[in-house]
Amino acid sequence: MAAPGRFAGHVPAQPSVVSTMRAWVAGRFGEPLDVLKLETVDAPEVAAGHILVRVLAATLNKNEIDGIRGVYASMPTPAPFIPGFEVYGVVEQAGAGAEAWIGKHVIGMPRGGHGGYAEYAVLPTVMAFEVPAALPARTASALFWPFHLAWLALFTRAHLQRDETVLIHAGAGGLGSAAIQLAVHAGARVIATAGTEEKLGLCRDLGADVAINYRTTDFVHAVLDATHGRKVDVALDSVGGEVLEQTWRCLNYGARHIILGFSSGIEQEDERPVLLRQLIFGNFSMVGVLMTYVEDRVLESASDVSGVAYPQVNFNMPSRALGEEIHARILDLLARKRIRPIVGLEVGFEELPQAIDRFDRRETWGRVIVHTTR
Repeated sequence: MAAPGRFAGHVPAQPSVVSTMRAWVAGRFGEPLDVLKLETVDAPEVAAGHILVRVLAATLNKNEIDGIRGVYASMPTPAPFIPGFEVYGVVEQAGAGAEAWIGKHVIGMPRGGHGGYAEYAVLPTVMAFEVPAALPARTASALFWPFHLAWLALFTRAHLQRDETVLIHAGAGGLGSAAIQLAVHAGARVIATAGTEEKLGLCRDLGADVAINYRTTDFVHAVLDATHGRKVDVALDSVGGEVLEQTWRCLNYGARHIILGFSSGIEQEDERPVLLRQLIFGNFSMVGVLMTYVEDRVLESASDVSGVAYPQVNFNMPSRALGEEIHARILDLLARKRIRPIVGLEVGFEELPQAIDRFDRRETWGRVIVHTTR
């Protein structure tokens, strides 16, 4: 994400081309079903380097649910606010320097990592990516976050190679389903975990060589059996918690354990210790991944990332140039039908809180898309 408002001191923000819009507002922190209310609010202003997008669809992500509950420490947003981490739509207005974006269909993350549950959202151009106008909304809406993040994790950071073995946790989710497809295309052997037989079937359909039900099976023993004790070269872990520590037992010499989320509980982001003895004796690497593109420059401070300073954190972000390269490769694979975004649920705008509830209870698979118009 680009620094919120970092251009505002250079050129005054423009009033929006629309005056009001409908949006789901979290008036206080709490459970989404309790605190989200559909309201008519002022449309956002558009600063330089930003674009105003008429939102055609918002796609659900776990981080925004943590934000609604007030437990997402990495990007805290005071209530009331409009959640929404990822959108697809058409650019209707642009701030200074971004005029070339007008009329384009885009996917991306709204300014500050929130504001997507609305009819209009402002995106920094550094976190917006053009998609073909002819692409179906179902496909475009589901593409951005999982495929960009999976590419960064598997190839840019973990350097996954042909004939290596990769363990992908939560293989039927948005990220997991994208990672399986990218790993298979790269010629890797894939072992995936999921929690129901239906989700295991999806993992196999996407190309996983082995699919393990983590609810009924000790996945560590299953991985050791599937690899004849050789273990895996790469593990993609968006779960954290006990899964993180159990995964260490699945890693071979020189393996890379990718850490990119804590779906088992966001509080572990700051609270769970790492036992250094495990790293030393295991001879494996822990690889962190955060997908927030920045312009090709050195961050002036940690507060450039989210508007909140974390003096104890070393922020290193992938460049916009890298994001554009990844995006071009993803679109190419999509055009050649080598990958396909998995959509498990589509709902209308008025059904958003109920969709969040189903998503949060893990009753869905792939992406959950909320259309502003049907």
